[in-house]
Amino acid sequence: MTSISHLHHERCPRCGSELVSLEWDERVNSREVQDLWRCWKCQDEFITVELSDEQPPSTTEVTKPFFTSLVME
Repeated sequence: MTSISHLHHERCPRCGSELVSLEWDERVNSREVQDLWRCWKCQDEFITVELSDEQPPSTTEVTKPFFTSLVME
């Protein structure tokens, strides 16, 4: 599996095809997201790494809207 540390250019690094699909993405840490891509033409898989200054949402920001809607009065 190939790892690419620059912006994804939507082409397979093995065959150059533009027929690629995002299989999954994963936040590695607060600044880094890894995406796993698969080429439809040659079935190669490759990973891109995206760096961001954006802060992930806090636990409170994620859970508060969900849990407050479950409370029955």
